[in-house]
Amino acid sequence: MIKTKLLTFFAAITLATNVIAEPVETELRKLLADYDGFSAKFEQHVTDTEQNLLHQAQGKLVFKQPGKFRWQIEQPEQELLLSNGSTLWWYNPFLEQVSIYDAKQAVSTTPFALLVSNRDEVWNKFKIEKVESGYIITPKNADDSQVKQLAVHFDKFLLDQIVITDRTEQTSAYKLTSQHFDKESAYQFDFTIPNDVEIDDQREATN
Repeated sequence: MIKTKLLTFFAAITLATNVIAEPVETELRKLLADYDGFSAKFEQHVTDTEQNLLHQAQGKLVFKQPGKFRWQIEQPEQELLLSNGSTLWWYNPFLEQVSIYDAKQAVSTTPFALLVSNRDEVWNKFKIEKVESGYIITPKNADDSQVKQLAVHFDKFLLDQIVITDRTEQTSAYKLTSQHFDKESAYQFDFTIPNDVEIDDQREATN
């Protein structure tokens, strides 16, 4: 369940459509191009269709183009989702398990991909609508994504909230704080698997 939520999150931040056809798409693409070396703290609130609070968490995220990201939950239980652009790791210290995925396959069908990708083939999978405080991104083919809708909200040009609605109509809202830009950041996007950890390599299952 937790693993699905994490992958849904990163599958969600990649939504968009033909960036050449409509000015709004070009606008968002140019805006996100500056999010290279972006980091922030976040507070997550998950609610159901009746706005009942289901889960809360706190953590930190980092974006590094092309295709690199680090999304780490620090409370209530530690979890790590990490991609170096080609390999995606999901690590749960409590379960003593790491799952490994092909990053392009796992992320390219989610709206989250747009935050760390400049590739036309990724952007062309989504359509974008501009709203007062940001943009709403939806997949052209809903069957390809666990994410029904992704909304990114900005305070002027600063990303301050990400809201994801999944197929079950649950909403995950991420409020960002302590935003920082550093293209020369030395964040690590490769994962060294600890000893005595169970390895679930999903790359083999898809080959």
